Amino acid sequence: MPVTPAQLRGPGHLAASRKVFAPAPEGWPSSLPLPAAEASVSALYALSQLHPELADFCKTPQDAYAIPSAPGPVCPPVSDLPVRELILVVDTGLSMSAWYPTVNAFAACACELPIFNDVHIVKLRSQPSSTYPELFDRPAVNKLGLGLPAPPHRQKTIFVLTDAVGAAWKRGLIWNDLRAWAQNHTVAILHVLPHHDWYLSGIHARPHQLRAREPGCSNSALEVAPPEAVPPSAGEGGGLERDRHKVLVPVLEIRKRWLDQWVRLMTSRLLVHQQVLEIPPPSATAGLVPTPSPAPDAVASPEQSIGEFRTAASENAFSLAVLLAAAPLNRHIMQLLAAELLPAASPGDLAAVLTSGLLVTMENSAEHSDPHDQVVFDFTPDVREKLLSLGESAKTRRVVALLDHYLGPHVPAIRGITQRVKNPATAFPPGITAETLPYLRVECAVLTALSGASTPHREAAERLRTKVDEFETEQRRATAANP
Repeated sequence: MPVTPAQLRGPGHLAASRKVFAPAPEGWPSSLPLPAAEASVSALYALSQLHPELADFCKTPQDAYAIPSAPGPVCPPVSDLPVRELILVVDTGLSMSAWYPTVNAFAACACELPIFNDVHIVKLRSQPSSTYPELFDRPAVNKLGLGLPAPPHRQKTIFVLTDAVGAAWKRGLIWNDLRAWAQNHTVAILHVLPHHDWYLSGIHARPHQLRAREPGCSNSALEVAPPEAVPPSAGEGGGLERDRHKVLVPVLEIRKRWLDQWVRLMTSRLLVHQQVLEIPPPSATAGLVPTPSPAPDAVASPEQSIGEFRTAASENAFSLAVLLAAAPLNRHIMQLLAAELLPAASPGDLAAVLTSGLLVTMENSAEHSDPHDQVVFDFTPDVREKLLSLGESAKTRRVVALLDHYLGPHVPAIRGITQRVKNPATAFPPGITAETLPYLRVECAVLTALSGASTPHREAAERLRTKVDEFETEQRRATAANP
């Protein structure tokens, strides 16, 4: 019976033990991954041409390696076999939350490929507050040896999964790492956005005709044809050159035909068309400085922010923003509401909301945490109320019902909210504490939105708003007294 390298890795392997990001809680509807993500992974199987022996990896009789019931190895020694590792560098920036199901699907499928002896996950922190040392868990990256040459029999393939809208991309903070990796290994960027939307990101790719100097070579050994050159045949070298000053990193959509092209580049001596990120030499990036923040008097009002987003975003993205205004927000709740109430919305629509400037990350939320029962995001001041005023009361009530059904069993502050919104004169919210405050702020906004023709809703909203204001005042006094 054939034994794949994945089976030799045992139960600790990623595919058998965990997801890259937490899946939705059991029983919750969730957004599906991009259909093309799983199909695209199949293109990588052709990399087995680089090491045909891995495709025919067979199990050897057990007694050739160990005596039964005696200590010793029970797996065949594989140190003399070529090894190919896959490193998935996954961007965890704010907007990437929308793409986590796609990342999970791609990683799970990649782990099942027999051509990779191991699959590692490295998380990239591309949030606006990031600085160069904080981009990665540096000890973990160093342990993988990504910036060092690899032995000839132990090759690394590095895929960076990103939407490239974080500060690490727009400020070029990641260039040094990409340059070091590409000098020694095979590196490509898998862009979650479609090609026509790449202009929104910090990756400005250009088309090139590339050829690998030898199959499976590092990016530093890629040869590029000048734009005016006539494409030579596979066996000719005329007209090709290596740009020793810039590092070239192919940028791909997560689609099979894009990965097919990249695999053809890696496994042949053919000229292959690629979209390429040109990383300048270190001297050209040393002077990069952060983009200055807008002056205080240039900050847009809630109406302006919403108006600009409505003009630029798709209809589904704006409709989703209005629905989300009726809910406490984290990634799982956003995907729940999108799946149940706006199934036509894509991950790109949710990403558009996340990058709209209408949302902020809560200060008390753990960095890169992925809880389903905590508030992680909030709207900027007054934006929630303005969005709710643009929504329909029937849809707002449907959001409330979904929250009660799915989130209520996990969060006492949400439990029973359907009844409180239906009969605000007889059902009262729980007491205000630091834990319930974020949820009761949302409930107050919902009651206010529903109070147009309803005196009970208006009175309940005013009572709750007064209690929230009093609690926040006491919190500020306590903080001032105990700095």
